[in-house]
Amino acid sequence: MQGVHWAAVLSQLVAGTDLSRELAHEVVGSVLAGAATDAQVAAFLTALAAKGEQTDEILGMRDAMFEASMPLKVPAETVDIVGVGGAARRQVAAFNVSTISSIVASAAGAVVCKHGNRKASSTSGSFDLLEALGVNIEIAPDIVEASVREIGLGFAFARAHHPSMRHVGPARSQLGIPTIFNVLGPLAHPGRVRRQVLGVPDAARTEQVAAVVAGADVDKVWIVHGHEDLDELALTGPSQVIEVAAGEVSRFTVDPAELGLEVVPAEAVQGGDASTNASLARALLGGEASPNRDVVLLNAGAGLVVGDVCSDLAAGVATAAEAIDSGGAAAKLEQLIAFTNGG
Repeated sequence: MQGVHWAAVLSQLVAGTDLSRELAHEVVGSVLAGAATDAQVAAFLTALAAKGEQTDEILGMRDAMFEASMPLKVPAETVDIVGVGGAARRQVAAFNVSTISSIVASAAGAVVCKHGNRKASSTSGSFDLLEALGVNIEIAPDIVEASVREIGLGFAFARAHHPSMRHVGPARSQLGIPTIFNVLGPLAHPGRVRRQVLGVPDAARTEQVAAVVAGADVDKVWIVHGHEDLDELALTGPSQVIEVAAGEVSRFTVDPAELGLEVVPAEAVQGGDASTNASLARALLGGEASPNRDVVLLNAGAGLVVGDVCSDLAAGVATAAEAIDSGGAAAKLEQLIAFTNGG
């Protein structure tokens, strides 16, 4: 796509005028085709953020990402547990909550395909951790499909499924701030999953993401705004959830105390670089009690509800705990390691 008039697009954004869905689609299509300079990409992302991205713009950009992606075929019931990133607390000592929750949810009966990447705005990205655990992250898309189909768990490396994002990477890196692509990543899962637990740290963004999800073809999605602006269900206090299911939108609060989990300060959940998190993950999966375990139970439980494995979050938390205590979650990780390494 070569025909973007960049001066006109940037002038429109600087003037505070929203782009149409079609124009947003055209602009991002051009970017992903490599037809924009780093300066144009950076200016576009900055001007868009300053104006404030609108639902139609995000839908148009997501459509462009789908068109440029390498798709995955996954079962209809597949669940993704993901956060959009950018939470301030995760820039210091992040624990890979959604990644470990995905393993636990799969061990508890959900079919899970998590879409993720290496670190961008945290100390350890999903695929940094997986690599440190011994998972082969460089597998081809057909092996990811087979992993989801045969063992109920797979991880889709964004770099492999959205190779055109290499044209956005330099500008994003140089900007050094979260951009709309932090939100677009989870919204553009290459398997077009219909079930997600999607964490958003920005309260103002939550309703917008819900509007985008409501405009898509989904079965059940929880858009989660964690207490203290975390992009996951939090242990620090009540988290807000917007559920989009069968065309209906509802809202509710998740209080960890009501689920029998101890409310703790954010720093009680320990994390660090990929090596540190791999050690913490193995301890957790081995049955060690900790706030790390509790936050994983909470988010894995949400995945079990979204996947219709459990009827409510209390049952989801209990089922996730049993998956760990029985040794099933640790075994699921070893199964994933073996499968991705040809075992």
